[in-house]
Amino acid sequence: MGTIGTEEQHGDLKLDAEFVAVVVYTTSGAYPSEGHERVKITETVSEILSKAASTLKLTDTSDWVATVDGSEIDPSKSYEANELKGAFTVQWGPRETGGGC
Repeated sequence: MGTIGTEEQHGDLKLDAEFVAVVVYTTSGAYPSEGHERVKITETVSEILSKAASTLKLTDTSDWVATVDGSEIDPSKSYEANELKGAFTVQWGPRETGGGC
C-alpha cells in the first residue's frame, strides 16, 4: 500500500501522518481529473468515492469494489483503518468475474 515518511511533498500537496493524497480511477475517468486530493487519514474512503461518483456522473455503483495496489479495501472505513498512507490510487469499479467455458 502507499507509504510515506513523517512529512513529504507530493506535487503541490504537503503530506504528513495526518493526511494522504488520493486519486480515484474508474472506467469513466479519474477524480480529481488532475493530481491527487489531500484528505485526512481519519476520513472514510466512501467520502471520496461519493465525490467521484457525483463528478463523473456515475449511476449505480452499489456492486463496485475499491482496490489499492491490487488489494481490496473497505470504503466504509478510514484510510487509517485500511492501512493506507502517503499518495496512492484507488481503483474503483465492478468486481471482475471469471469467465467460464
